[in-house]
Amino acid sequence: MFYEDIQPQKLKDFLLDPTHDTLCELLLYNTGETDFLDFKAKWIDLTKLAKHILAIANSGGGSIIVGVGQQSDGSSSLDGLSSQDFLDKADVDNKLGNYLPSWVKYRTEDFIFDKQALAPFTDKKFQVLIIEYDPKYVPYTSIISRGELRYGAIYIRQGTKSIEASNEKLLEIILRKVNAGDAYSTDLTLIEHLTQLKYLYAERNRQADDDYERFIERVIERKQRRIEQVLDVYGMTDE
Repeated sequence: MFYEDIQPQKLKDFLLDPTHDTLCELLLYNTGETDFLDFKAKWIDLTKLAKHILAIANSGGGSIIVGVGQQSDGSSSLDGLSSQDFLDKADVDNKLGNYLPSWVKYRTEDFIFDKQALAPFTDKKFQVLIIEYDPKYVPYTSIISRGELRYGAIYIRQGTKSIEASNEKLLEIILRKVNAGDAYSTDLTLIEHLTQLKYLYAERNRQADDDYERFIERVIERKQRRIEQVLDVYGMTDE
């Protein structure tokens, strides 16, 4: 898993070691919702939830914490979940699997505090979706059109919202993938490689800056070589 861009540090600490203690630290000293962190008072519609998961996965990974409300002033309310709203985590993960690509890595964790826990966590329950980021698989796309989801759409986080990516944001994702080096690549399908190449061509054609255009050309060349590898013709010469 890759969490290099995660902010704040307490969120990164929690993702790397998701314990009751690190969750308490994150919630007590949180700075509100970000590109990497979302709060929900209760579980929401699964298509909306899948949209947030895709957006967070494309933006660098992170977490959705269920049981935390948002006040009108932007502050958090650590209300926890009632027994009725506390769902079976395996059931949540299995149902979400109907809306997400199989290579999106996520899981739900239960955090149950007893009567001996310190306030404001005494006798409260939270559930947390942990969403991993792996540059070799991005951008993650929606595999279904239903509810909040549009088939083939690429979602990203923008502050507290999950929105459909613009061409510029999609390019950022692709460049982040390229900067990750050879760790990504052959796990993508041919269609996904060709889609990325199409966006790179469009970006090259609309840029006027010579240095930037040369950079995009180099990225295009790398992507073309990768497609040749996928087609199993890398290194072949014309007869």
